[in-house]
Amino acid sequence: MTSTEIISIIVTFIGVVSFATVFTILYQSYANSSIVEIKSGKRDIELIDEVIYEKQEKTKRKRKRNRLIKNIIFYVIMIIIIPIFIFSIINKFTGGTAMIGNHSIMAVASGSMSEKNKANDYLVTNNLNNQFNTYDIIILEKVNQSSDLNVYDVIAYVNDKGITVIHRIISINYENGKQTFTTRGDSNNASDAYHPSFEDIVGRYSNKRIKGLGIFIVFFQSYPGIITIVSMVYCLIMIDKVSKKMESAQEERVIHLKEIIEEINDDKVQEEMKASYSETIYYKGIAYIFDENGFVGKDEIKDESLIVQSNENIIKVKNEKNDCGGSL
Repeated sequence: MTSTEIISIIVTFIGVVSFATVFTILYQSYANSSIVEIKSGKRDIELIDEVIYEKQEKTKRKRKRNRLIKNIIFYVIMIIIIPIFIFSIINKFTGGTAMIGNHSIMAVASGSMSEKNKANDYLVTNNLNNQFNTYDIIILEKVNQSSDLNVYDVIAYVNDKGITVIHRIISINYENGKQTFTTRGDSNNASDAYHPSFEDIVGRYSNKRIKGLGIFIVFFQSYPGIITIVSMVYCLIMIDKVSKKMESAQEERVIHLKEIIEEINDDKVQEEMKASYSETIYYKGIAYIFDENGFVGKDEIKDESLIVQSNENIIKVKNEKNDCGGSL
Protein backbone atom coordinates (compact mmCIF):
# COMPACT_ATOMS: atom_id res chain seq x y z
CA MET A 1 0.00 0.00 0.00
CA THR A 2 1.46 3.35 -1.08
CA SER A 3 1.64 6.46 1.09
CA THR A 4 -0.99 8.10 -1.15
CA GLU A 5 -3.41 5.22 -0.54
CA ILE A 6 -2.79 5.39 3.23
CA ILE A 7 -3.46 9.13 3.25
CA SER A 8 -6.62 8.54 1.17
CA ILE A 9 -7.88 5.97 3.69
CA ILE A 10 -7.16 8.26 6.66
CA VAL A 11 -8.87 11.25 5.01
CA THR A 12 -11.87 9.11 4.05
CA PHE A 13 -12.12 7.67 7.55
CA ILE A 14 -12.00 11.08 9.20
CA GLY A 15 -14.48 12.57 6.73
CA VAL A 16 -17.02 9.74 6.85
CA VAL A 17 -16.82 9.26 10.62
CA SER A 18 -17.17 13.02 11.16
CA PHE A 19 -20.23 13.11 8.92
CA ALA A 20 -21.78 10.11 10.72
CA THR A 21 -21.11 11.75 14.10
CA VAL A 22 -22.61 15.12 13.12
CA PHE A 23 -25.57 13.40 11.48
CA THR A 24 -26.17 11.34 14.64
CA ILE A 25 -26.05 14.43 16.89
CA LEU A 26 -28.40 16.42 14.63
CA TYR A 27 -30.89 13.59 14.14
CA GLN A 28 -30.89 12.72 17.85
CA SER A 29 -31.47 16.40 18.69
CA TYR A 30 -34.33 16.56 16.17
CA ALA A 31 -35.85 13.38 17.63
CA ASN A 32 -35.64 14.63 21.22
CA SER A 33 -37.23 17.94 20.22
CA SER A 34 -40.01 16.12 18.37
CA ILE A 35 -40.72 13.83 21.33
CA VAL A 36 -41.00 16.85 23.67
CA GLU A 37 -43.42 18.58 21.25
CA ILE A 38 -45.52 15.44 20.88
CA LYS A 39 -45.79 14.83 24.63
CA SER A 40 -46.58 18.48 25.36
CA GLY A 41 -49.38 18.55 22.78
CA LYS A 42 -47.76 20.99 20.35
CA ARG A 43 -48.28 18.53 17.48
CA ASP A 44 -51.83 17.56 18.35
CA ILE A 45 -53.28 19.25 15.28
CA GLU A 46 -51.02 17.20 13.00
CA LEU A 47 -51.90 14.03 14.88
CA ILE A 48 -55.63 14.73 14.75
CA ASP A 49 -55.37 15.30 11.00
CA GLU A 50 -53.56 11.99 10.68
CA VAL A 51 -56.19 10.12 12.71
CA ILE A 52 -59.04 11.69 10.70
CA TYR A 53 -57.58 11.23 7.23
CA GLU A 54 -56.43 7.66 7.96
CA LYS A 55 -60.10 6.72 8.30
CA GLN A 56 -60.95 7.89 4.78
CA GLU A 57 -60.89 5.14 2.16
CA LYS A 58 -59.15 7.32 -0.42
CA THR A 59 -56.37 8.14 2.05
CA LYS A 60 -56.01 4.48 3.01
CA ARG A 61 -55.54 3.48 -0.62
CA LYS A 62 -53.04 6.30 -1.23
CA ARG A 63 -50.96 5.45 1.85
CA LYS A 64 -51.04 1.76 1.00
CA ARG A 65 -49.82 2.56 -2.52
CA ASN A 66 -47.06 4.85 -1.21
CA ARG A 67 -45.89 2.23 1.28
CA LEU A 68 -45.81 -0.36 -1.49
CA ILE A 69 -43.75 1.91 -3.75
CA LYS A 70 -41.30 2.72 -0.92
CA ASN A 71 -40.91 -0.96 -0.06
CA ILE A 72 -40.32 -1.90 -3.69
CA ILE A 73 -37.67 0.82 -4.10
CA PHE A 74 -35.99 -0.16 -0.80
CA TYR A 75 -35.86 -3.87 -1.57
CA VAL A 76 -34.73 -3.32 -5.17
CA ILE A 77 -31.83 -1.21 -3.86
CA MET A 78 -30.99 -3.84 -1.23
CA ILE A 79 -31.18 -6.67 -3.79
CA ILE A 80 -28.67 -4.79 -5.96
CA ILE A 81 -26.37 -3.27 -3.33
CA ILE A 82 -25.99 -6.17 -0.87
CA PRO A 83 -24.91 -8.83 -3.44
CA ILE A 84 -22.52 -6.36 -5.08
CA PHE A 85 -21.00 -5.43 -1.71
CA ILE A 86 -20.60 -9.09 -0.67
CA PHE A 87 -19.13 -9.95 -4.06
CA SER A 88 -16.76 -6.99 -3.78
CA ILE A 89 -15.46 -8.14 -0.40
CA ILE A 90 -14.99 -11.71 -1.68
CA ASN A 91 -13.32 -10.33 -4.76
CA LYS A 92 -10.94 -8.28 -2.64
CA PHE A 93 -9.75 -11.24 -0.60
CA THR A 94 -9.43 -13.58 -3.58
CA GLY A 95 -7.04 -11.38 -5.50
CA GLY A 96 -9.62 -9.66 -7.65
CA THR A 97 -11.41 -12.76 -8.95
CA ALA A 98 -14.33 -14.66 -7.49
CA MET A 99 -14.72 -18.22 -8.80
CA ILE A 100 -18.22 -19.52 -9.52
CA GLY A 101 -17.91 -23.06 -10.83
CA ASN A 102 -15.71 -22.99 -13.94
CA HIS A 103 -16.13 -19.25 -14.33
CA SER A 104 -14.95 -16.19 -12.50
CA ILE A 105 -16.04 -12.59 -12.54
CA MET A 106 -13.75 -9.58 -12.64
CA ALA A 107 -14.22 -5.84 -12.50
CA VAL A 108 -12.03 -4.03 -15.02
CA ALA A 109 -10.03 -1.31 -13.27
CA SER A 110 -8.11 0.16 -16.23
CA GLY A 111 -8.64 1.17 -19.84
CA SER A 112 -5.82 -0.89 -21.34
CA MET A 113 -8.32 -3.01 -23.31
CA SER A 114 -10.83 -0.30 -24.19
CA GLU A 115 -9.72 0.56 -27.73
CA LYS A 116 -7.51 -0.49 -30.62
CA ASN A 117 -4.10 1.15 -30.71
CA LYS A 118 -2.92 1.79 -34.29
CA ALA A 119 0.37 0.13 -33.42
CA ASN A 120 -1.44 -3.18 -32.94
CA ASP A 121 -2.35 -3.89 -36.57
CA TYR A 122 -3.10 -7.54 -35.74
CA LEU A 123 -6.33 -6.38 -34.12
CA VAL A 124 -7.65 -5.15 -37.47
CA THR A 125 -6.10 -7.96 -39.52
CA ASN A 126 -7.72 -10.65 -37.36
CA ASN A 127 -10.94 -8.71 -36.76
CA LEU A 128 -10.49 -8.75 -32.99
CA ASN A 129 -13.38 -6.65 -31.67
CA ASN A 130 -13.83 -7.99 -28.13
CA GLN A 131 -12.55 -4.93 -26.30
CA PHE A 132 -14.06 -3.79 -22.98
CA ASN A 133 -14.02 -0.58 -20.97
CA THR A 134 -12.95 0.51 -17.51
CA TYR A 135 -15.50 -0.56 -14.86
CA ASP A 136 -17.05 -3.24 -17.04
CA ILE A 137 -17.59 -6.61 -15.37
CA ILE A 138 -16.19 -9.44 -17.48
CA ILE A 139 -16.70 -13.19 -17.18
CA LEU A 140 -13.63 -15.44 -17.38
CA GLU A 141 -13.68 -19.15 -18.12
CA LYS A 142 -11.36 -21.66 -16.51
CA VAL A 143 -8.53 -22.98 -18.67
CA ASN A 144 -7.65 -26.61 -17.89
CA GLN A 145 -4.34 -26.85 -19.74
CA SER A 146 -1.91 -24.58 -21.53
CA SER A 147 -2.59 -26.20 -24.92
CA ASP A 148 -6.13 -24.75 -24.73
CA LEU A 149 -4.71 -21.24 -25.04
CA ASN A 150 -4.13 -19.62 -28.40
CA VAL A 151 -2.56 -16.46 -29.70
CA TYR A 152 -4.96 -13.50 -29.45
CA ASP A 153 -6.92 -14.98 -26.56
CA VAL A 154 -7.59 -12.43 -23.82
CA ILE A 155 -6.44 -13.75 -20.45
CA ALA A 156 -6.32 -12.60 -16.85
CA TYR A 157 -3.12 -13.39 -14.98
CA VAL A 158 -1.29 -12.39 -11.80
CA ASN A 159 2.06 -10.70 -12.48
CA ASP A 160 5.22 -10.70 -10.37
CA LYS A 161 3.87 -7.78 -8.29
CA GLY A 162 0.70 -9.64 -7.36
CA ILE A 163 -1.47 -7.48 -9.63
CA THR A 164 -4.13 -9.10 -11.79
CA VAL A 165 -3.75 -8.04 -15.43
CA ILE A 166 -6.26 -8.61 -18.25
CA HIS A 167 -4.46 -8.47 -21.61
CA ARG A 168 -4.30 -10.25 -24.94
CA ILE A 169 -1.79 -12.98 -25.80
CA ILE A 170 0.24 -11.85 -28.80
CA SER A 171 2.78 -14.69 -28.79
CA ILE A 172 3.51 -18.00 -27.07
CA ASN A 173 7.14 -18.52 -26.03
CA TYR A 174 9.36 -21.25 -24.72
CA GLU A 175 11.99 -19.90 -22.36
CA ASN A 176 14.45 -22.36 -20.80
CA GLY A 177 12.11 -25.21 -21.56
CA LYS A 178 9.16 -23.43 -19.95
CA GLN A 179 6.14 -22.10 -21.79
CA THR A 180 5.32 -18.43 -21.25
CA PHE A 181 3.04 -15.90 -22.88
CA THR A 182 3.72 -12.42 -24.18
CA THR A 183 0.73 -10.17 -23.55
CA ARG A 184 -0.29 -6.64 -24.44
CA GLY A 185 -3.30 -4.43 -23.81
CA ASP A 186 -5.18 -3.46 -26.97
CA SER A 187 -4.80 0.22 -26.05
CA ASN A 188 -1.05 -0.09 -25.45
CA ASN A 189 1.78 0.13 -27.94
CA ALA A 190 4.18 -2.04 -25.92
CA SER A 191 4.03 -5.57 -24.53
CA ASP A 192 3.99 -6.35 -20.82
CA ALA A 193 7.40 -6.72 -19.19
CA TYR A 194 6.29 -9.79 -17.26
CA HIS A 195 5.68 -12.96 -19.25
CA PRO A 196 3.16 -15.10 -17.36
CA SER A 197 3.34 -18.89 -17.27
CA PHE A 198 0.29 -21.14 -17.24
CA GLU A 199 0.37 -21.21 -13.41
CA ASP A 200 -0.12 -17.42 -13.35
CA ILE A 201 -3.28 -17.50 -15.45
CA VAL A 202 -6.63 -16.96 -13.71
CA GLY A 203 -8.86 -17.49 -16.73
CA ARG A 204 -9.70 -16.61 -20.31
CA TYR A 205 -12.13 -13.88 -21.32
CA SER A 206 -15.39 -15.47 -22.49
CA ASN A 207 -16.44 -12.39 -24.48
CA LYS A 208 -19.28 -11.79 -22.02
CA ARG A 209 -19.46 -8.57 -20.02
CA ILE A 210 -21.76 -6.25 -18.09
CA LYS A 211 -21.09 -2.64 -18.97
CA GLY A 212 -20.32 -0.11 -16.23
CA LEU A 213 -21.45 -2.12 -13.20
CA GLY A 214 -17.87 -2.74 -12.14
CA ILE A 215 -17.54 0.82 -10.82
CA PHE A 216 -19.51 -0.25 -7.74
CA ILE A 217 -17.33 -3.30 -7.19
CA VAL A 218 -14.13 -1.30 -7.54
CA PHE A 219 -15.42 1.24 -5.02
CA PHE A 220 -16.93 -1.26 -2.57
CA GLN A 221 -13.78 -3.37 -2.41
CA SER A 222 -11.60 -0.34 -1.71
CA TYR A 223 -10.94 0.70 1.90
CA PRO A 224 -12.75 4.04 1.42
CA GLY A 225 -15.71 2.09 -0.01
CA ILE A 226 -15.80 -0.32 2.92
CA ILE A 227 -15.62 2.57 5.39
CA THR A 228 -18.45 4.36 3.58
CA ILE A 229 -20.73 1.30 3.49
CA VAL A 230 -20.13 0.50 7.18
CA SER A 231 -20.96 4.14 8.07
CA MET A 232 -24.13 4.02 5.98
CA VAL A 233 -25.24 0.82 7.73
CA TYR A 234 -24.59 2.48 11.10
CA CYS A 235 -26.64 5.54 10.12
CA LEU A 236 -29.55 3.36 8.95
CA ILE A 237 -29.55 1.40 12.21
CA MET A 238 -29.34 4.61 14.23
CA ILE A 239 -32.20 6.23 12.29
CA ASP A 240 -34.37 3.15 12.76
CA LYS A 241 -33.69 3.04 16.52
CA VAL A 242 -34.35 6.75 17.08
CA SER A 243 -37.41 6.75 14.79
CA LYS A 244 -38.98 4.00 16.86
CA LYS A 245 -38.70 6.23 19.95
CA MET A 246 -40.53 9.02 18.11
CA GLU A 247 -43.17 6.60 16.86
CA SER A 248 -43.69 5.26 20.38
CA ALA A 249 -44.20 8.78 21.77
CA GLN A 250 -46.59 9.59 18.93
CA GLU A 251 -48.61 6.41 19.42
CA GLU A 252 -49.04 7.18 23.13
CA ARG A 253 -50.28 10.68 22.35
CA VAL A 254 -52.58 9.48 19.58
CA ILE A 255 -54.34 7.13 22.02
CA HIS A 256 -55.69 10.18 23.89
CA LEU A 257 -56.77 11.95 20.71
CA LYS A 258 -58.10 8.87 18.99
CA GLU A 259 -60.72 8.23 21.67
CA ILE A 260 -62.34 11.56 20.84
CA ILE A 261 -62.15 11.10 17.07
CA GLU A 262 -63.26 7.46 17.08
CA GLU A 263 -66.27 8.38 19.20
CA ILE A 264 -67.49 10.60 16.39
CA ASN A 265 -66.70 8.00 13.73
CA ASP A 266 -68.59 5.26 15.60
CA ASP A 267 -71.43 3.88 13.43
CA LYS A 268 -74.04 4.42 16.15
CA VAL A 269 -72.99 8.02 16.71
CA GLN A 270 -73.01 8.70 12.96
CA GLU A 271 -76.53 7.29 12.71
CA GLU A 272 -77.67 9.66 15.45
CA MET A 273 -75.92 12.54 13.71
CA LYS A 274 -77.69 11.68 10.49
CA ALA A 275 -81.04 11.79 12.22
CA SER A 276 -80.59 14.85 14.43
CA TYR A 277 -77.35 16.83 14.31
CA SER A 278 -73.86 17.52 13.06
CA GLU A 279 -70.86 17.96 15.31
CA THR A 280 -67.77 20.17 15.51
CA ILE A 281 -64.58 19.65 17.49
CA TYR A 282 -62.60 22.76 18.53
CA TYR A 283 -58.98 22.29 19.51
CA LYS A 284 -55.92 24.57 19.49
CA GLY A 285 -57.55 27.16 17.24
CA ILE A 286 -58.87 24.66 14.67
CA ALA A 287 -62.50 23.59 14.12
CA TYR A 288 -63.04 20.04 12.81
CA ILE A 289 -66.48 19.58 11.23
CA PHE A 290 -68.31 16.24 10.97
CA ASP A 291 -71.69 15.28 9.52
CA GLU A 292 -73.53 12.01 8.93
CA ASN A 293 -70.87 10.94 6.40
CA GLY A 294 -67.96 11.52 8.73
CA PHE A 295 -65.26 14.20 8.49
CA VAL A 296 -66.21 17.20 6.34
CA GLY A 297 -63.33 19.63 6.77
CA LYS A 298 -61.54 22.01 9.10
CA ASP A 299 -61.23 25.77 9.52
CA GLU A 300 -59.62 28.31 11.82
CA ILE A 301 -61.63 29.41 14.86
CA LYS A 302 -62.69 33.09 14.72
CA ASP A 303 -64.10 33.46 18.24
CA GLU A 304 -61.29 34.69 20.53
CA SER A 305 -62.78 33.19 23.71
CA LEU A 306 -63.26 29.86 21.97
CA ILE A 307 -59.66 29.98 20.81
CA VAL A 308 -58.48 30.39 24.41
CA GLN A 309 -60.67 27.54 25.62
CA SER A 310 -59.64 25.25 22.75
CA ASN A 311 -55.95 25.76 23.55
CA GLU A 312 -56.47 23.93 26.84
CA ASN A 313 -59.34 21.50 26.14
CA ILE A 314 -60.98 19.62 23.32
CA ILE A 315 -64.43 21.17 22.87
CA LYS A 316 -67.23 19.23 21.16
CA VAL A 317 -70.30 21.09 19.94
CA LYS A 318 -73.58 19.42 18.89
CA ASN A 319 -76.33 21.55 17.38
CA GLU A 320 -74.58 24.70 18.59
CA LYS A 321 -74.65 23.35 22.15
CA ASN A 322 -71.21 23.11 23.86
CA ASP A 323 -70.16 19.77 25.33
CA CYS A 324 -66.65 20.17 26.69
CA GLY A 325 -64.30 17.24 26.71
CA GLY A 326 -61.57 16.58 29.22
CA SER A 327 -58.25 18.31 29.43
CA LEU A 328 -55.28 16.54 27.84
